[in-house]
Amino acid sequence: MISQSNVTHMLVGKDTDLLTAAETRNDLAVGQIGVFLVGSKTAKTDALSAGDRFTVAYKNSKGVVVETPVIEYDYIKDKSAVTYTAPTQRSRAIGYNGTSGSIDAINNNEYVTHIFWRDNSKTFGRGIPVKFAAYYSSDSATQIEIADGLAVNFNKNFARENPPIIKAEILLSDAGAAVTGTGNLKVVNGSKYVQAISPDGGTTPPNAGAVLSVGGYLRFGTATTDPVYKVTAIDTVNEIITLNMPYQGDSEVVAEASAEYIASAAAASAAAGVKLTALPLTDDFQAGVIRYDVTEFTIELKDEFGSTTLSELAAPSVGAGTYWEVAQNEWFLKGNRGEPFRVADYPVENVLEATSGKVYDQVTFSYVDKNARSIDSLVSSFGNVMIATEDESVSTVHTDLKTVLGLSLIIF
Repeated sequence: MISQSNVTHMLVGKDTDLLTAAETRNDLAVGQIGVFLVGSKTAKTDALSAGDRFTVAYKNSKGVVVETPVIEYDYIKDKSAVTYTAPTQRSRAIGYNGTSGSIDAINNNEYVTHIFWRDNSKTFGRGIPVKFAAYYSSDSATQIEIADGLAVNFNKNFARENPPIIKAEILLSDAGAAVTGTGNLKVVNGSKYVQAISPDGGTTPPNAGAVLSVGGYLRFGTATTDPVYKVTAIDTVNEIITLNMPYQGDSEVVAEASAEYIASAAAASAAAGVKLTALPLTDDFQAGVIRYDVTEFTIELKDEFGSTTLSELAAPSVGAGTYWEVAQNEWFLKGNRGEPFRVADYPVENVLEATSGKVYDQVTFSYVDKNARSIDSLVSSFGNVMIATEDESVSTVHTDLKTVLGLSLIIF
């Protein structure tokens, strides 16, 4: 949540160029931004300088021109700019992590692990939710056997959460072999069935059994950091490959050249691991009600894991300029423009300019306002301006805003 020493004004613009020096406020399109010197009808496009007094304006989705208070350039205290940075999710590995590590394969051994997590929900009594996975190894245990058992158990347990918050995938150190003759692979998140389809889009599918065999592993990717799935059945008539657990990645068509196959014997002699990755908590996001956050989790291995390694692959971050960040800030700051209802028992229309599916670049600056006076002294007040604009693809709005505000020579 934003902390305000006085007031913060927020403008959310589209991927549209700044107004040109020949245009006025009347020329503003919805989502377009313009910078105006006091006393000038036309926009300013070059750098502000000492002595300038200016405002920043834009037209919102209702067709209303919204404008900041008059700001004196000399009284800007600090300024910064940041481009969109994607959020990252926590990821850890039990055993092999894509480059190193292993599972201590012990015969007839009980492997039990717990995951403790924190997300954007509230838990009574400050409790920490926990999930577990367990697997009892065979009398000729291999790393891949144990990784398979744990991953399948983890995913079954996490499937009970709505929405699921953590996924488990299997990693293998074997380099794998190219998949040929199988065709492109159509995978669907949450399904263990893979459709082999003709690479050229024809109606006759290739033979999915020509390269793959039951008991082997299919890697979706060409690096040892990419997940593998055990093939448990192949329907060569209908070109359906069955995996040992539901596919955990995004639904897509994986090109034949972007997949690899690892034979059962090679998998049994390779180092294996379970990669656990937090999933984005975006489905339930509602500005002002349910915030966007990342899931943090820790892994606890029981002593029976022996010398099995644990490693951290990625730290969580909410990123910068996500739709969720901009929408949440915009919702909160609407109170500064006469829309103070942040919680109500009746429907309150709160239309946001932030658009779901868009990402944003941002410019922020703070300033001092010394226009007020008491009987015998100046009274200073403080303010901030946040300008979020859709990430540049057809315009140079973020770049031009940095030029006007004197940020073009600053590296962030």
